[in-house]
Amino acid sequence: MFENFNLLLREYEPMIYHLLNKYGVKDPEKEYYQELAIALWQASKQYEGGVMKFSTFAYSKMKYRLIDLFRKENRLSELKKKLQQEQRQLVVYVEQRYDDDHVFFQQVRQVLTEREWLWLEGEIFQGKTLVEIAKEHQVKPDAVRNWKRRATAKIKKLL
Repeated sequence: MFENFNLLLREYEPMIYHLLNKYGVKDPEKEYYQELAIALWQASKQYEGGVMKFSTFAYSKMKYRLIDLFRKENRLSELKKKLQQEQRQLVVYVEQRYDDDHVFFQQVRQVLTEREWLWLEGEIFQGKTLVEIAKEHQVKPDAVRNWKRRATAKIKKLL
């Protein structure tokens, strides 16, 4: 229906900027603009006419694409926060002052099971990931996560 997308984009560019302003999007690198331009192009390919005006159809497509981008950004932000929080919890166990504290590690070794100790050695001392530890000991990563969870709870009680 729309042969020249550049003309269509020029015509609907004010609508794109309206959506960006309406939702308070700061877009110095024009990433959101590009996403909305792609949504406009997709709308031009999907539009069948008759049910609603193209402008209404394009507006809703771009609006929902923008909302999807916000959701994706929010999920990524939450994941980053969760990872930072987990790293902060591990900092207690990798501080330099514990590196040479043999008495402390003897106490830790006494309260941990063999598998929990395998996690501690692998992740804390050797810097391995949970997946690497799991492959090394031929178990699933979920098993290593459980070792970690139980070990950190026991170590927190010692501290």
